Amino acid sequence: MAYRCSTAACRCKKAALGLVLLLLCPPPLLANTQHFQAPLNAVKWEPSARQKSSAGQEPSARQEPPTENLYCSLSHDIPLYGRATFAKSAGHELGFRMTTKWNIGLNAKRARLRAMPPEWRPQATGQNLGDIRIQPGNTPFRLDESLTRRLLMALQNGMEVSFTYPVELDGQDHIKVSLPGVSFRPAMDVFASCLSRLPVYDFADFSDTVVHFAAGTDGLSPKIHKQLDAIAKYLATDPTVKKIIIEGHTDDIGQYRANDKLGQRRSSAIRDYLLAMGVPTGKFELRSLGERRPIYTNTTDEGRARNRRARITLERSSDEAMHVHSH
Repeated sequence: MAYRCSTAACRCKKAALGLVLLLLCPPPLLANTQHFQAPLNAVKWEPSARQKSSAGQEPSARQEPPTENLYCSLSHDIPLYGRATFAKSAGHELGFRMTTKWNIGLNAKRARLRAMPPEWRPQATGQNLGDIRIQPGNTPFRLDESLTRRLLMALQNGMEVSFTYPVELDGQDHIKVSLPGVSFRPAMDVFASCLSRLPVYDFADFSDTVVHFAAGTDGLSPKIHKQLDAIAKYLATDPTVKKIIIEGHTDDIGQYRANDKLGQRRSSAIRDYLLAMGVPTGKFELRSLGERRPIYTNTTDEGRARNRRARITLERSSDEAMHVHSH
C-alpha cells in the first residue's frame, strides 16, 4: 500500500525535496544560451547606396558616382559572430543572408526566428516568424524575399529579430543571434532610396543580343537603335563587362568575299554606334562570319532575312561573374 502524505509538515518536506531536485536537475528551459548582439549604444546599420567596383570595394571619393546602381545592401556587424546583410541586385529578388566567422557545424539543422519588442515597449507583442533551415558553411542563413520583407518590417518597428539554434544534438545549449532595431530607420531610408533607383534589368537580359539588317546593307534601323540604346545604358552601369564581341552575318546572296566584307561593316556599324554612346573602345572584339554560319535556311525569303544579322555578346571574367552572382 502506497504511503500518502497527510500532515502539513509532511507536505512541506515533500515540497522542499522537490525544490532541491529542481535546482540539481534544471529543466531544458534553464539551459545555457550564448547570446551574440552588438551593444545597444554601438549598433550601426550600414547602407550601401553606391555601385561596387569589380573588386567589391566602394568607389573612391575621386570617382564620379554612376547614374544607376546595380546593387544595394544594408549590413550590420555582430561582434564575435559575423555579419547580417539585406541586399538586392538588379534583376534579382530582395534577400537576406548572414555570414559567420566560423562554420557553425553540422549538428544545427534549424533555427527559430522571432521578432520581440525591446524592453522599453512591454505592451508590444512578439512575433514567431517560424523555423528556418540552417545551411552548411559560413553562410548558414539565407532568406527569400517574403521572409526578408517581414524582417525589415519588424526592424523598422523597433523590434529585435533573433535567430536561435541548438549547439548540440541534445538541444540543451543554444546560440542566440540578435539584430536590434536601434538606429535602423535612418539607414533603411537610404537603403529604400537605393532600391527605388535599382534597374529592373539584369546581365542576362543583355549578355546575348541579335539584331537584323535589310538585304545588302549595314544601315541601322530604328529598331536596332532602340536595342543598342538599351545595351549602352546597361553597360554604363556594369563595370564588370570586360569584352563586347560583335559578329556580323549575311545571307548567301552575292559573292562569298563580298559577304565577308558586309559582315565586317555590320559589326563596325554597331561598334561605332556604341562608341558614340560612350562605351569604351578597348572592350570591342569584331568578327565577320559572312554567310558561313546560317541559323536558318537560305532557300526562303524568311530564312535569308533571319540570317542577315549581327550578334552582340557581353563577357565577364569568371571571378567577376562569381562576385556579382554572390550578391
